Amino acid sequence: MIIREYDLATKEREIFAQKISNLARNAGLKILVGKDLILAQKIKADGVHFSDFDKLPLSILKRRNFIFSFSCHSLKSFLVAQRLKPDMVFISPIFLTSSHQETKSLGIQYLAKIITKNRNALPIYALGGVNSTNLKSLKKLGLAGFGAINFFQT
Repeated sequence: MIIREYDLATKEREIFAQKISNLARNAGLKILVGKDLILAQKIKADGVHFSDFDKLPLSILKRRNFIFSFSCHSLKSFLVAQRLKPDMVFISPIFLTSSHQETKSLGIQYLAKIITKNRNALPIYALGGVNSTNLKSLKKLGLAGFGAINFFQT
């Protein structure tokens, strides 16, 4: 589970992250914190999540026993991600998504192209607009999995 609540003040975000972390741990889930290595360490999260829009702390590249996930929004970004050697990569958005309505989707063929460039055999997850209809086309690509928000709310 990735905690991606960015609109709260620092202290409120810490309280929120700790509550979510406790709930997720009780359910046996691993916890990653989005864009905040210090908060991830403070709540003893299992890792941290960044995207190609973020400035990465150099210490993330020297991590041990700490999960690092990375979101890519283009093939160019994915090629950079391979050099960073994250534990998993999210490619986004594959389909139109209500959470980022202004963003153009990459599409299933573009995702397939990225997969062919996966020289490091990084686990790739699809993200963005995944639903029960288009999930079938994703399964054919041999992805490690998918991430979603609305899919799990219905």
